[in-house]
Amino acid sequence: MLKAGIVGFDITPKIHPKFGAWGSTPSVTELDLPLLARCIALDEGGRRLLWFGSDLIGETIKGTDVYRDEIAGGLGLRRDQVIFSTSQTHSSGAVPGSALTGSSVCDTSKNDPQFMAQERKRWMDSYIAAGRQAIAELQPVKVWAGRGFCDSISYNRRSPMPAGGVKFSRSHREGLQNGKYYDPTVGLVRFERPDGKPLGAIFNFCSHPATMVNDRMISPDWVGTARAHIEEALGGAPAMYVQGFCGDVNCHHIFGTPAQAKRTGARLGRAAVEALPTLIPVRGEPLLSEFRTIQIECQAMASRAELERQLSTRLAFIDELKDDPAATWFDGVNFPEQLIPALRVVGVQLQIDHIREGLRMLQAGEKPRPSLPLPLGAVRIGDVGCLISPGENFTITGRNIRVRSPFAHNLICGDTNGLFGYIGTDDEIDRGGYETSSFWKLLMHDGFRTAPAKGTTDRIIQASVDLLRSVAKPSA
Repeated sequence: MLKAGIVGFDITPKIHPKFGAWGSTPSVTELDLPLLARCIALDEGGRRLLWFGSDLIGETIKGTDVYRDEIAGGLGLRRDQVIFSTSQTHSSGAVPGSALTGSSVCDTSKNDPQFMAQERKRWMDSYIAAGRQAIAELQPVKVWAGRGFCDSISYNRRSPMPAGGVKFSRSHREGLQNGKYYDPTVGLVRFERPDGKPLGAIFNFCSHPATMVNDRMISPDWVGTARAHIEEALGGAPAMYVQGFCGDVNCHHIFGTPAQAKRTGARLGRAAVEALPTLIPVRGEPLLSEFRTIQIECQAMASRAELERQLSTRLAFIDELKDDPAATWFDGVNFPEQLIPALRVVGVQLQIDHIREGLRMLQAGEKPRPSLPLPLGAVRIGDVGCLISPGENFTITGRNIRVRSPFAHNLICGDTNGLFGYIGTDDEIDRGGYETSSFWKLLMHDGFRTAPAKGTTDRIIQASVDLLRSVAKPSA
């Protein structure tokens, strides 16, 4: 019989008087809502998994592997027994030692190292303690699964332009007019004690929690309010949020207010609560997992002439900002008008650094990596199939995996076991824009990389379906 233990715990950062949240994010200095995490321990026939879901922006795959190794080492487990999901809230601040905040760049070398080390240890100790408690509380469970629908809080932000290219739309109303796909599915799994009382739940939805973009408030964004609604319906039992494939989907408001985040979360929470009574009993056994790393082919390095064109375009944009602080467009990409010009300069400068590194490599005869490793995984909880992927796949990719999955009940889990980057479909690669081109000009994520090539999403879909089929085999 499947056994489960579910623990909720607080990971709200302390505020450094000079360097803000965690001692790593100086701009984040006030608390809206606490950051929370959940740990679900699963055990069946000696097979054991710990799954964490946290109100965090996340970390690179390499950085997340460090977290997983520390947790596993503290609990006597292997790395592959620890799954680490983040919600992608853009208002968590950067975990100590990381430069990833969701909207800005932190130079942690200039911060208070003692404070950051203390925060890092306090944060990691809370995960190990929660894992230990969840394992200690393992008990037989019944599993219920199904789905709800919420189509009022999301939109596909990549709006095609009449003359070609794409606009990053930061307006819900404008985004809905492009007619492009976004997924309204709320995946739900509920665990019950043998006496029928709720032990906890997983809810899965794909949309960026970016109402509050790291200006000054610590917040789980709309995830926190949605979770609170679900947990109230469960009599206080913990509910763990797992992000979906949200690479091209935003929430209702972006650069919004705490009140707007709460309204958005209430909509999702109510939709999930309405669906809870419709869940059906499913098998919880077997508990199986399988992980596989595939190679993602990268686009060829741009020519010297093209890199020089990209460089001059960005330098010209910085000059334009001096005369026109409202400027947002450069090289087919529109920066947020909500960012002050100084922050737009910082964002463009990151790309300039990447382009200059490319020019240096060409001069030295060095070649970029032709491919990048992408770890994928599948977890089977009886009749429920969970597909695990790092990074931010486009939402249509998740739908195409779900419709080909051998499972009737599926959780499509992005931003899990690390951040790889945006992964667009072939037609979106042709359109260019932020996610499929501009984003990949960042050295801070994993050094010099070129964007994924065409055919990437087909490879991910096939590998994902193969993994789900493998754990679904009756003989497994």
